[in-house]
Amino acid sequence: MTGQGPATWAAAPASVTVGDTVYLTRTLPASPQVRVRPQPLASTAVVEPLADPVVELLGDVLVLRYAVAVFEPGVQRIAMPQVELFYPDGNTETVLGDTALVRVRSVLPPGDSVPPPRTSLAPLPRPRRSGTAAVMLVSLVVAGTGAWVIVRKRVGPRLRPLEAIASAVTAPLRAWVEAGELRAAAAALADQLRRTIAGLEPGAEAGLPTEALLAVLRRRCPGWPLAEIEDVLHALERARFAPAVPHDVLSLAEQVGMLTERLGRAERVAARAGPFEVAPEEGA
Repeated sequence: MTGQGPATWAAAPASVTVGDTVYLTRTLPASPQVRVRPQPLASTAVVEPLADPVVELLGDVLVLRYAVAVFEPGVQRIAMPQVELFYPDGNTETVLGDTALVRVRSVLPPGDSVPPPRTSLAPLPRPRRSGTAAVMLVSLVVAGTGAWVIVRKRVGPRLRPLEAIASAVTAPLRAWVEAGELRAAAAALADQLRRTIAGLEPGAEAGLPTEALLAVLRRRCPGWPLAEIEDVLHALERARFAPAVPHDVLSLAEQVGMLTERLGRAERVAARAGPFEVAPEEGA
């Protein structure tokens, strides 16, 4: 049996805002022995049920209550589900759900609350840039580099004095000796002495064998301390190709330094006097 009960769905509170909880209530006449089975309310984009339906029997009246939330402002017509009634004599009755009306207020203020967009600002003026400064800078750098190259070619490489060469060569000797690189130190000392001799006597090239170098010196520089030069060169050769002790290499370094200094003084004396003369040894 299908029946239509009085359309008495009441919404409480009467005026709500979007998202508030609304209780939809309806009363139906019924006997105390009747059993009631209400249908659940379907969820939609506008209405969301918050709990299962509640049924209360108050004497000969049934009270149905649905708790919902409405998410759209205005007057909302909510289709309510039907209710099934079961009587003791085995009969059943279906009461159509009808429609509940709910008035929902918006939580936003009336009208357009968003301020209108402002007009676009005028484009910012760009400073005018000139490439004159960069061109002038590049031109100055190129001109300066060209002038330096021309002057460098005219002047030629600057010759280093013998004292500077000697100090530059002998600077790492002590470190090499302390590190055990005795052969490297001996090779550097031999190269220092040979370059000093070649700087004073061009015929005695630094790459000549020892005996050929000594023969040139005996022929062209008889006044030099040839015996001492020969002893030092032979000692350096032995240190280069045979085991040596640090003390011997340091002693040879002192002898090479003294020879370099004496030959340097001889160069200065020869430059002042004209023909080459070796400065007399002290005490001679």
